[in-house]
Amino acid sequence: MSSNLIRWGEPAAILGGALWVPYGVFEVVEPWGADVAYRDDVGYSVITNTPLFMAYSLPGSLALLLTSLGLLGVLARLGVPAGRVGRIGLTLGYVAVVLAVLSLAGVIAMFDPLFTSGRVFGTLALGIATFLAGVDARRSNAAPGWMGVLVAFGLAGIFLLPLWPLVYALMWVPETAGAAFIALFGLGWMAVGYVLRSERGEPGRQPVRVR
Repeated sequence: MSSNLIRWGEPAAILGGALWVPYGVFEVVEPWGADVAYRDDVGYSVITNTPLFMAYSLPGSLALLLTSLGLLGVLARLGVPAGRVGRIGLTLGYVAVVLAVLSLAGVIAMFDPLFTSGRVFGTLALGIATFLAGVDARRSNAAPGWMGVLVAFGLAGIFLLPLWPLVYALMWVPETAGAAFIALFGLGWMAVGYVLRSERGEPGRQPVRVR
């Protein structure tokens, strides 16, 4: 199980990270106009443009799903969890995968509330899971730098939750800055995938099983 996570976690982190970049542009900037609109009579946002909804939303669901799988690959490679905190993080990593699948189902079913709720809470679960994994990394045999990387990425993932109201409701963050932050988040995960791939190719490196 852990060897499969390690093998598939690397390309998942790279591809998932890459998908965060267009998703940030599509969802925050909406370069071709709005794809959904809130309706008071139903109490949630409805799709107003099906092709745009697919184009804007599909990269986000896939980015969340692949990045969550990438995190599980990272944990398997680094030997996390080593303690209770890491086990909670690992559980939340699987929760993020499930929520990403639900978000993807919302895209396929053309139902924005399911897509949005899965994406929002899935991203939060991913962020917290990554943060806890970083805290637990010091108890495993992971290189010291991994603790700082995972903690930083975890905090960045958690910040994606308040980013939306900061952009749209409070307007304290410009749309381009919000999209750029999401893009940097994705590029960071791409870098993690490439680092894992390079480490796996080093002589003497053996996969570490999740305990």
